Amino acid sequence: MRRLKDIDPLIEALNREFRALLPGGPDKTCDGKPLVVGGDSKDPDAAWGKIPGDGWAKGYKLHLVIDESSGAIEAIDVTALDGGEPTATRRLVRTMDLSACTLRGDSGYDSNPLYRAVADRGGRLIAPRKKPGRGLGHHRHHPDRLRAIAELEGDPAALRAHRHRRIRVEQSLAHLTNVPCGLAPLPNFVRRLPRVRRWVKTKTMLYHLHRILTLGIALAA
Repeated sequence: MRRLKDIDPLIEALNREFRALLPGGPDKTCDGKPLVVGGDSKDPDAAWGKIPGDGWAKGYKLHLVIDESSGAIEAIDVTALDGGEPTATRRLVRTMDLSACTLRGDSGYDSNPLYRAVADRGGRLIAPRKKPGRGLGHHRHHPDRLRAIAELEGDPAALRAHRHRRIRVEQSLAHLTNVPCGLAPLPNFVRRLPRVRRWVKTKTMLYHLHRILTLGIALAA
């Protein structure tokens, strides 16, 4: 970890270079992945939070935006496991140019502030509601949220297509975690938020290199 800290600017530069070599398109997907530590860990930056299937765990959460066409990771952030997905994703999209892009998320991303943040960057968010078919109350909603509700709840084919498109993020997360150099469970020495972020950043760089080699893209001399 000390060596990674010393070469952190190099890791960031390589990540930008490798990402630039991978194809990109207008369709993006956002998602989160738990990074669990032991329940008895004394890490003060880790927190308890809900995880899919197993209920509750202690650790961190990786938030990411992925390009559908190549599986490239456009932006990442790491928070404690109780970090809200819409809040973290708002921070991510503020650093991105989403002009003419569509960002897809699951029902956890159905948030008026996130719809607004994506629209401010030139894109459009599509996320289903947790409880479709219910009323909208009396407060104002972002026009893109109303448009997404009308599309996903008014046309079953559109909802099926949305869910199918989101398979891409599951494939990318599977590749990120299953390749030999990928994001395996956090080692015992990767604790505290700065170290976890540095570790994830390095694994993202190696994942992009793996995608480049898999796709047969030539590296610059």
